[in-house]
Amino acid sequence: MLGNLKNELFQLLEKYFPSIRIDSKEKRGIILEVRAHIDEATFIVVYANAITGKRSFALISKGERIIGYDNYKFWHYHPPGEPNSHIPCDEPSIESIILEFKAVQEKY
Repeated sequence: MLGNLKNELFQLLEKYFPSIRIDSKEKRGIILEVRAHIDEATFIVVYANAITGKRSFALISKGERIIGYDNYKFWHYHPPGEPNSHIPCDEPSIESIILEFKAVQEKY
């Protein structure tokens, strides 16, 4: 699971953010942690746990979450302007998340 997620994620990040710098860690083949640096102040952070199924995606700028998605308890969305809100949603595709992060990042 983690290998497929990592491959898809890296391909999409490099496609939509050509100059992105990606740092990743895998722990015991169970946990994947990714930090993808867009610029000095902005990055995408991704967390996945193969045992629990937990996944989280967030766009961070200047130390603040701008937008995010995660499945803690249920899939939900943290919208721009209200990053502490939890709006229920269906599981999004990784590509739709990355595209939305790109559109939001271009406004900040």
